[in-house]
Amino acid sequence: SVNLDENPADGNISFDTVGGFSQPTSDLITIDGEVIVRQGSRTVENNNSTSINQANDTVLLDGDVIFREPGVLLRGNSAFVDNATNQSRIENAQYVLHNYGAHGQAASVVYSTDSGLVTIENGEFSRCEPDSNFWRLEANNIILNQQEGRGYARAVSLKLKDVPIFYYPFTLPFPLGDERMSGLLAPSAGSTRSGGFDFTLPYYLNLAPNYDATLTPRLISDRGVLASAEIRYLANWSMNTLNMSNLDNDKLYDASTANLLGSDSPPREHRWFIGYEHFGSLGRNWSTFVDYNEVSDDDYFYDLGSTGLNVASRTNLNQQARLNYQGRNLRAGLNVQRTEIIDPFIPDSSLSKPFDRLPQFFFDTDVDLVGGFRLSLAGEVTSFDRDLDESLLSATSLSNGALVDGERANLEPALEWSLEAPGWFVRTSAKYKYIGYKLQNQAAGTVDDPDTGVGVYSFDSGLVFERQMRLGGGAFTQTLEPRLYYLYSEFEDQSLLPVFDSSELSFSFNQLFRDDRFSGGDRIGDADQVTFALTSRILDEVGRERARFSLGQINYFEDRLVGLSNPLQTWQTRSSPLASRSSLAGEIGYAFGDRWRVNTDVQWNEDTEEIEEGSFQFRYRADNDHLFNISYRFRSILTTNPAFMVPASIDPRIKQTDVSGIWPLAGNWKLLARWNYDHSNSRNLESFAGVEYSNCCATIRIIGREWVDEDELFLPNIKPNRGIFVQFTLNGLGNITGGGLSNLLSDGIPGASDDDY
Repeated sequence: SVNLDENPADGNISFDTVGGFSQPTSDLITIDGEVIVRQGSRTVENNNSTSINQANDTVLLDGDVIFREPGVLLRGNSAFVDNATNQSRIENAQYVLHNYGAHGQAASVVYSTDSGLVTIENGEFSRCEPDSNFWRLEANNIILNQQEGRGYARAVSLKLKDVPIFYYPFTLPFPLGDERMSGLLAPSAGSTRSGGFDFTLPYYLNLAPNYDATLTPRLISDRGVLASAEIRYLANWSMNTLNMSNLDNDKLYDASTANLLGSDSPPREHRWFIGYEHFGSLGRNWSTFVDYNEVSDDDYFYDLGSTGLNVASRTNLNQQARLNYQGRNLRAGLNVQRTEIIDPFIPDSSLSKPFDRLPQFFFDTDVDLVGGFRLSLAGEVTSFDRDLDESLLSATSLSNGALVDGERANLEPALEWSLEAPGWFVRTSAKYKYIGYKLQNQAAGTVDDPDTGVGVYSFDSGLVFERQMRLGGGAFTQTLEPRLYYLYSEFEDQSLLPVFDSSELSFSFNQLFRDDRFSGGDRIGDADQVTFALTSRILDEVGRERARFSLGQINYFEDRLVGLSNPLQTWQTRSSPLASRSSLAGEIGYAFGDRWRVNTDVQWNEDTEEIEEGSFQFRYRADNDHLFNISYRFRSILTTNPAFMVPASIDPRIKQTDVSGIWPLAGNWKLLARWNYDHSNSRNLESFAGVEYSNCCATIRIIGREWVDEDELFLPNIKPNRGIFVQFTLNGLGNITGGGLSNLLSDGIPGASDDDY
């Protein structure tokens, strides 16, 4: 073993050898056998022949060469190291970049120590596990820039196993890690009945650290090319996003059928969307919010929303700007809001069209007093307006106030007192609710400045009893929690007041303890009633709820006389105001260990001896690959807007089952499925089924889906939409196709919370 140093005082290069070496002739040293060359953190190993040229400061190695630096491993059958330029070239190479989990092989690899640049000639790139090259990029030239965190491949093909599935003849940029970079993003592909083949290829522009843009051309074979752009800007006090889309000429447009419900023709030939969202923070107490959206036509989102995978209803668009103040004892704000209806069943002349708030000022403040008392004051002043086509309204509607608008003031001072201790609580409240108007175009025979004020008083009390118990060898705590809630609200005739933003709240167990049965500010419900409720829970030894049973009912001492009806509209209320008691409202929840869970709620009408509303949910979840859900929802009582007419051939009662799950099949395969069925009208609302293949470095999904759009739910004998969608997710490279499938699965299968969904 011999150690040689070049310029020992500098300690630049040292050699450890086993075998023979020749004495230097001029500036050349030749070593036969095993050799290790060290320079700082760099190590080069060779088992055959090594030549060191001291004059040129180079090393030539021929044999089984291993090159190491922090984060880099290179292997090959020969190497040339140029210390002057800090570059190394390895032939017939294999490489590993540990910081990015990247590896591959190549005809040659050139590595620069100074810049960390890796140049690969006639080679490949993959981020799979080393023993599983499920996917790889092959290219004539690949440059991996570790400082930028990105790679560039020229004349590149993507292969799954040994099958090429994509070829790009130009330079394709791709990320090495999580850093942002300009370039093509993963395309998505699908096929639907209403649009045909659908292909999207986004291009991302990393313009600056605080703003970027994504340009997205989208080919829809039966419609044309939709061009979209998303621009994001991050200021030191706000976050802003602008979205724009445009389709100049929808090829499915047919002027003769454009306005027929259920037609394949869109309402307009030129289709577009614009959306702007803003969140801001001004100092410590002030914040701003803007949400503005507008589309060309009502069917835009159903036809063009998200490659046939839109699973959320879009029947309205929000157009809102808001300024908020949040202090210790004062909260206030200024709000401007308009809701654009994009539901084809609600025409521009519909009396159910929501009012605009132009503007709305609101505030609330409170202060704690001595002895458990709290004093609060809340209020708002709102200007309401809406644009209806007067020519489409009848004389009766106009006389009854169809064009009413104006200002409304709400004021609510309250004095509350509470006393709580382990095992019991008492809470009381006294409020005065005031409503005042200044109206224009009100109903004939009504005043333009009506007002009303109502006192509201409540008393709420409860007890909590506990006992220890053992079940199945485990220690548990059972509670018994009786609760009594009394509510009194004076009656004031409100039948001549307009309805700007009020509606009747859905009845449930939690509704038993509210001090008003209406939302909004146009109605104050009258009440003289008491609620009796009982809840029992079973808690495990760490306090987790394993079971819950709740049952309650309201007993009415007086008939409820206040409703939503006014001269303009007669609303259908949820239950009879003459009943002496409400439906029995109950909830049951039970957890079978950590995997099984059952939840159910029901409302039983004792007078009719019928279930008015109920639901049942059962879930089994062992892990992300073993998930099963089944639920049933029933509702026979209808609370409807009188301006909205359901066709006689459609049963509006709700009787729906929803079954979904994720389950392994064999090996790396698993099943993904959902079936949402409407028993009232004997039809599928949505069903999809597919399979997923996944391994350590890739996930592949194929899904077939049939669904009914939200705007077609009340059309008889409508043909369902159908589509087939494919998704390739390559770990370390991203979604190659069908990224929208992730939203479909997470929204359609409750509990599918894995990052892949």
